[in-house]
Amino acid sequence: MADTEDIINLNVTIGSISKELLDVQKALDSYRKNQDKVDEKGLEFVEKAELVIAKAEKGELELTEDQKRRIRSNLIKILTKMKTGNQ
Repeated sequence: MADTEDIINLNVTIGSISKELLDVQKALDSYRKNQDKVDEKGLEFVEKAELVIAKAEKGELELTEDQKRRIRSNLIKILTKMKTGNQ
């Protein structure tokens, strides 16, 4: 019975991580498609990415180092573009 419960809990955890990453990816895709609306779509990605990274750093969400690196890399690119676009 414990094995079944562990599998269910693991599936819930995987589902939660998948949803978080999917939200970040959707925000990034939306940003890329709407370059003319950099501030709005960029801000949406930044908010979602920061939330996911914060959860990962607190141990609430397990991400690979590569996933964290890619999210941070996109985050830096978008923040830089938003900063230079607003000057």
